[in-house]
Amino acid sequence: MNTSSLATPTVTPAKLPRSRRREFLYLVLALIALTVALRLPAFFVEVFNSDETFLATQAEVIQAGGDLYREATDRKPPLVPYLYAATFNVFDTNDLWTVRVVAMGAAALTAILLALEARRRYGERAAWFAGFLCAFSLIACAPQDGQAANFEIFMLPTMTAGVLLARRGRTASAGVAIALATLAKQTGAATLLPVLYLVARARGRRGIAETLGGFGIPLVLMALALGPGQVLYWTVIGNGSYVGVKTISSYVALSFVLMTLAWIGANLPMVIHLPKSWTLRKSINADGKNNIDLWIWVLSAVLSILIGLRFFGHYYLQLVPPVVLLATGALMSASKRVVTVTVVASGILALIISSAGYFLLPFGSEPKYQAVSRYLAAHSGPNDRMVVWGSVPEIYWASGVKPATRFLTTNTFLAGNHPGRPGSDAAPEDSDPEVWNLFFNDITKQPPRFIVDTATASIRSAEWTPLSRFSRLSALIKNKYRVANVIDDFTVYQRRKS
Repeated sequence: MNTSSLATPTVTPAKLPRSRRREFLYLVLALIALTVALRLPAFFVEVFNSDETFLATQAEVIQAGGDLYREATDRKPPLVPYLYAATFNVFDTNDLWTVRVVAMGAAALTAILLALEARRRYGERAAWFAGFLCAFSLIACAPQDGQAANFEIFMLPTMTAGVLLARRGRTASAGVAIALATLAKQTGAATLLPVLYLVARARGRRGIAETLGGFGIPLVLMALALGPGQVLYWTVIGNGSYVGVKTISSYVALSFVLMTLAWIGANLPMVIHLPKSWTLRKSINADGKNNIDLWIWVLSAVLSILIGLRFFGHYYLQLVPPVVLLATGALMSASKRVVTVTVVASGILALIISSAGYFLLPFGSEPKYQAVSRYLAAHSGPNDRMVVWGSVPEIYWASGVKPATRFLTTNTFLAGNHPGRPGSDAAPEDSDPEVWNLFFNDITKQPPRFIVDTATASIRSAEWTPLSRFSRLSALIKNKYRVANVIDDFTVYQRRKS
């Protein structure tokens, strides 16, 4: 009998890579489709949180040729405002669904990168587990945190790429990737911890120098482009009162406990495998290395969450990449039933949380900014400016009226009334006097036609820092402005005619 026909077909070296590429392409398409499906509320919800409208207002200033830190400043690096501006230019609209589409791309890219790394560490099956767990976990927090186009979601792809490149010995490019993450949000720099650990083991002091060089060059170029003094002040030096520990309290401790438990609960099917991952941390993976770098990555993410002692759900997104890879490693030695339960349970939780994005506002209703914005739009000309007292940047974005000051949210910059703190802790005396000088210089140079007082509407703790607490500003309003309207408890002051 001729048995040659029963022999196993020979797999040539050329066929195997082609098959792997095809399978990975299927995974990429699946992750893109899954990401879009879980984030569909992006097309139906006008605003998820005020960060989106703050960034959108910054983007509009940039589109008009404005100087970011002199006309629409923030305590953040410049990458995300410029990304918003570029997106608005491409789509020719400032609707927020546009930047959420870009955020979908960032989320999908993060999942794809983690799938690549999981395949390299653990094998082919692991790529599917890691990719799907990432897509599920990035949505597994309150809708205003997990579905908004926020700083963290744009930080994740380059942060993840930095660790992957360092694992492969690409020192300079790893540094550049972490620099790009840092240009999205300062806490991206914390990921230098696992990156430097990896390059030090692989390349020693030379590797560390190359990585730090790659990290420094983009930051220097950005500072030169936007002004070193402005960048240094607003992203580093000027954050003292915001990140200070002066107001540590039971409120802060309770916020930490509640937000941490909420994140763990939403990601429990994945987090439950971390103890096993810890026992396997020194085991050698398929790429010849262990997982100690992932635990250092987790540590860097935890430190990033703790900085400033403000615990918003979107801060926890920085934990997702290392936790996904750790959980995936543990699943590779688990039973088929455990794997199935983990992935299915994570998917069900993600679907429930995603669906909540259509209607759920877990931390109270958003401000009713629409009516006052329509009024301002109807009574303003193209050259008119305004000031919104408080923290409702939605009014700038929805009305289209340009800000008269660089301070789009006066609560935190001028009034010492910071998000993530009880309003009773507001301390205007802690504000930098130079910031007030900048504010009055701004409104002298570009006198606002309207000043909208949100303190009278008790929005986002603005009632704790009413205009009456600031004598110079109150006197200016009394002498040069009149009450033009009160809409949904927002008081609209209009400049008197000369």
